[in-house]
Amino acid sequence: MKRFTLAVELIDDVLFARSSATTGARESLDHIPGSALLGAAASALYAQFDAATAWQVFHSGDVRFGAAAPI
Repeated sequence: MKRFTLAVELIDDVLFARSSATTGARESLDHIPGSALLGAAASALYAQFDAATAWQVFHSGDVRFGAAAPI
């Protein structure tokens, strides 16, 4: 298994909630969930890949995006 470490610098303040529910009390997270990193990567790279590569990277589970912890 290959592992890559990235340094991410946020330009604006962000808030990630434990639940994606739109009503009720919200509990914020102290990290960036891997799903948010997957979404950011997909929005920047999806169109650059052919269909087979995009599926393998973003849908197959072969590439996993872990949570990011603040430093």
